[in-house]
Amino acid sequence: MISASKLFNRILTLAGVVTVSVMTFGTTAHANVPYDTYAYNYYGEAVAQPHVYLFDRTIDFDGFDIKNPQDMFVNGDEIYIADTDNSRIVKTNEKGEELLVISCGKGESDPLSKPQGVFVSADNHIFVADSGNGRIVEFDETGAYVKEIGRPVTDLIDESFIYTPQKVVVDKDGRIYVTAYGINMGLLEFNEEGEFQSFMGAAKVSVSFFEYIWKNYFSTREQKARMATIVPTEYSNLYVDQENFIYATINNLSSADMMNGADAIRRLNPTGDDILRRLGHYDIIGDIYRSQDGAWSSFVDVAATDYGCYFILDQANGKVFGYDYDGNSLFAFGRNGNREGNVQNAVAIGISNDADKLYILDYQLAGILVFDLTEYGDHLLSALRLTNLGDSDGAIREWREVLRLNGNNEFAYSGLGKNYLAEGDYKTALEYFKNGNNKKYYSKALYYRRKEIMEKNFGKVMFGVAILALLPAAITIIRRIKKWAGEARCAMEEN
Repeated sequence: MISASKLFNRILTLAGVVTVSVMTFGTTAHANVPYDTYAYNYYGEAVAQPHVYLFDRTIDFDGFDIKNPQDMFVNGDEIYIADTDNSRIVKTNEKGEELLVISCGKGESDPLSKPQGVFVSADNHIFVADSGNGRIVEFDETGAYVKEIGRPVTDLIDESFIYTPQKVVVDKDGRIYVTAYGINMGLLEFNEEGEFQSFMGAAKVSVSFFEYIWKNYFSTREQKARMATIVPTEYSNLYVDQENFIYATINNLSSADMMNGADAIRRLNPTGDDILRRLGHYDIIGDIYRSQDGAWSSFVDVAATDYGCYFILDQANGKVFGYDYDGNSLFAFGRNGNREGNVQNAVAIGISNDADKLYILDYQLAGILVFDLTEYGDHLLSALRLTNLGDSDGAIREWREVLRLNGNNEFAYSGLGKNYLAEGDYKTALEYFKNGNNKKYYSKALYYRRKEIMEKNFGKVMFGVAILALLPAAITIIRRIKKWAGEARCAMEEN
């Protein structure tokens, strides 16, 4: 039989689906959205959600023939594109108008070659992963050459190895981080002058206990040789957030890795430690099940807000997955396909400063798909932002709006619970955490609620304890008094 709590949550789920269906039906302007938006609930069910982002338009580059673009950087109203097959960097605006083209390094005799990565620093310097030339090239905001960073000087890379940098980012302290093809020892870290410092944030090998025992005690020499290919995976893309930490995605994980909950994304601090919070119900791997064609999610890029939310691009299925600071699944949307609003081969993601627009670079379409934040999405992100700022009153208002538009959102219940917890209303927080199936925070609220009850009733409890402690002594005294009185009365009667 289904328990009462599970039955209640199933009813909430059904109510939410009906709400979403009504909203979708009523939105005539977007009645033919070519993708679904959903989130996984506590029971692992993909439940329909109102759209967080809706497709608006595609920025085409017919005027200057972008070919096989492999990276993109959104900087306010400007977009920088690594136009790989044309061996250049193109700066454009949202209208698709060409603003700047960089095709050479030191001069015309030093052309770029198949660049696969582009990054713009806080001082608007442009860093290019010039893959074909095996270097990183820095330009100023006008496109003037500044310097280049060549092959890292280290004994850990064989001289015969062909160095091919793919992605580059620069943190607020001027440290330069690079991913390179075939290097699985972590990110290449260079200082501001371009001198190689070390490898940072190496991805750990995931080997099961059975594989370890088999390799070391039962396998043949040939089998051991084949198993020696189990090596750390390479990072596929990078993003520097507002706190100067680096999000790094991995997309060449095996099916076994995904089923075992491998870390498909990390958040690295300056020492290379992964500090990504994973407090959600499920591993941060995109879809928790394979798609109908048997493909797991494959993360190729990530972008983050300044209040801890991050959006990951899944190239395998053409989807975007949104997570909050704790790693809770907020939403998923998108699809591969030929309809307008679908992607065909997505390679990069970007967001505007306030996350009201989301951009996806599709190298097969050679264009950028632009998605606008919906009313529902605005309330959702505003609630998260205000929670991060500590504005409980504002966050509670926004979470209530989220629930008004989608009573099916378990995370909204948890969001309300967290804000009531911060305000010290532990009783109300308990109710919301229960509805949100948030056991971790329910336990936390329960601890404070018990403590609160004890503090409020401490005097009464101690008085009762004192009474209970003194009661045996009082009974003994009363008995002795009665005995003494009886003996005295008897003595008087005898006299």
